[in-house]
Amino acid sequence: MFIRPRDVSIFRPYPEEMTNSGCDSVLGAQDLDLVRVAKWEGEIAARYQLKQMTKTEFVLESIRVEMAYRSRGLGSWMLGHSIGLAEARGGRSIEVAFDRRHRFFERRGFSRTKNGVLRLEVQPE
Repeated sequence: MFIRPRDVSIFRPYPEEMTNSGCDSVLGAQDLDLVRVAKWEGEIAARYQLKQMTKTEFVLESIRVEMAYRSRGLGSWMLGHSIGLAEARGGRSIEVAFDRRHRFFERRGFSRTKNGVLRLEVQPE
């Protein structure tokens, strides 16, 4: 199977898709507004979950690419999408809520704060 990141469609998930979502927390219907899934041929290939902490601060609570779709750039594509969603909602900073794969985030502009948290400062246009 050959797919590129642009081959997938990114959607807000249906509530029933959240039961096996891989997202880290239990979500209510209103929280689905900051969750996205990438689908290819009707299958969920990747997902992410943001949380808005303040008017301008967001936390990336989870990001996941299913095993069959890894090593195709989909993780970077989804990270970019999550940054765009936060930015569209007024976000100026995004922190990563988990400490796995820190090099993945550092290569994409995130840096460690004094507290050791991975953070990306988004510049307004």
